[in-house]
Parts: sequence; structure tokens; C-alpha cells
Amino acid sequence: MPQRRCIGCRQSDEQSSLMRLVRRDGVVIEATTPRLDGRGAYLHPACARIVLERKAIPRAFRGAEPSAELGHVLQAMSE
Repeated sequence: MPQRRCIGCRQSDEQSSLMRLVRRDGVVIEATTPRLDGRGAYLHPACARIVLERKAIPRAFRGAEPSAELGHVLQAMSE
């Protein structure tokens, strides 16, 4: 299985256990299924709180902010 690094905890894990994020039209969206093309970053669903606190998404995507839908999903997962 391919290994990817989580942008939250910075630990490597199997790609299948991570959520994939992609930058599209200036915003970041969840793109695990279907797998969309583009610059991607990965995170463990359990690391949502860390990602939000560290503002890891704008850093990984050079300033692009998460879409409103993704922001709500990450907020719900972090609680």
C-alpha cells in the first residue's frame, strides 16, 4: 500500500486510511471518493482538530482556504 504523511500529526500511514484534500478553483475540498486530480494533501480523520488549530490546510495549499462544506466536516470531526 502507498504511504502518505498526515498534514496534522505528520505521521506516515497507508493512503487508504487517510482523507485526501485537493485544491480546486482556489478552495480546498475533500476528494477521497471520487479521487480527484490536483495537488493533494492527506490527513487522518482523528487529526481534524490539529489541522484546524495549526492552520495546516492554508499552509499545505499555499494560502487556499477550505470550502465551507469541508470546514463544517472538519469542525464536526474535531468535536
